[in-house]
Amino acid sequence: MPSWYINHSPNIFSAAEKEQLAKSITNIYVSHGLPAFYVRVHYIEDATGSAFIGGETHDKFAGITINHLARAFKSDESKQRFLSQVDNVLNPVFEPKGMDWEYFITEASRDLWRMNGLVPPPAGSEGEKEWVRVNRAVKY
Repeated sequence: MPSWYINHSPNIFSAAEKEQLAKSITNIYVSHGLPAFYVRVHYIEDATGSAFIGGETHDKFAGITINHLARAFKSDESKQRFLSQVDNVLNPVFEPKGMDWEYFITEASRDLWRMNGLVPPPAGSEGEKEWVRVNRAVKY
């Protein structure tokens, strides 16, 4: 399950921009065979004067934490390909706004993950294909 936490300066994104960005992020994962419902995107708007960079407030910043559980990168090439996909989604949104941003990805052990009390099916398995089809966690 990828979970994205986008901490950002106040009044940077409209509701429509948030929705479109979340859909674009979700599409990255769906294109790799993951069920859409695995993808979580959380927007956390920093209150004015509550976030500092280099000891100063910043009115156009987003810090993004991406947690991966469903899959792990198997090679440096796959890492770079994924980072390019992320850049292709974020850059066109953030650059026109004159924003600064950073992101990082953490990978956690898949065996420490449950959805609705169920162990998610193995990648590419018939169980996962069923989860993709119904777009929710079901017994398999």
